[in-house]
Amino acid sequence: MWYIDNCTTGRGGEFVEKKRILVVDDEEIVRYSLVNILQAQGYEVDDVPSAEQALEVFHTKKYHLVLTDLVLEGMGGLELLENVKVVSPKTLVIVITGYGSIKTAVTALRLGVYDYLLKPCDEDELIIRVRRALEMQKYGQEQKRIQEVSAIAKTTVTLSDRINTPLNIILGNIEMLQMAPDLEKNRRVQQTLKVMEEQIFKIKEVMDKLAKLTTAETKKYTTLRDYEIIDLSAPKNNG
Repeated sequence: MWYIDNCTTGRGGEFVEKKRILVVDDEEIVRYSLVNILQAQGYEVDDVPSAEQALEVFHTKKYHLVLTDLVLEGMGGLELLENVKVVSPKTLVIVITGYGSIKTAVTALRLGVYDYLLKPCDEDELIIRVRRALEMQKYGQEQKRIQEVSAIAKTTVTLSDRINTPLNIILGNIEMLQMAPDLEKNRRVQQTLKVMEEQIFKIKEVMDKLAKLTTAETKKYTTLRDYEIIDLSAPKNNG
């Protein structure tokens, strides 16, 4: 199972997300081999001999990917796959087994397995499949993030229009009252109108800042891995 845990510093000082795998196989020599192959690629790898232990680990860790044997003592690989999809839907699962058949492959794919490999698995092929899985997972997360940001942007624009329209009407009425001959010299009324005006301008200021989420300034990170934070409480700079 893969785990998004900590970050390490990569080239240029940027933060690189660490990947973690949980290898599930009841053969110690197989686990040892897979762990060494994957660790050599820079991944953090945990291993357990059973599906039951794998699920226990999920209570304390999250993973990008599960690499599991199909035939295990106790709970099998397909049942583990079903449980993983419930416990951690974003986690991908690659099944690797020496007892492959078209029927089991189809069943695994229907249950949501990302990939299906047969033992003995070529080392280079394994690395390629793992990298491909992580790349597709990252791509899916980026696409979802884009959709979420787009939805937020559209909602913000709609709310801004709907809120600013009545606020402008209220401001217009306040201005009329401030200039009314019978109220112009009423100090108490004028102070109240001024407070109302100031509060409305504060609301409009917040709405203006929210609207900036749709501008090029907040979209300058094309991969959406970084975000510009807009402080809604900061005073507006009119300069």
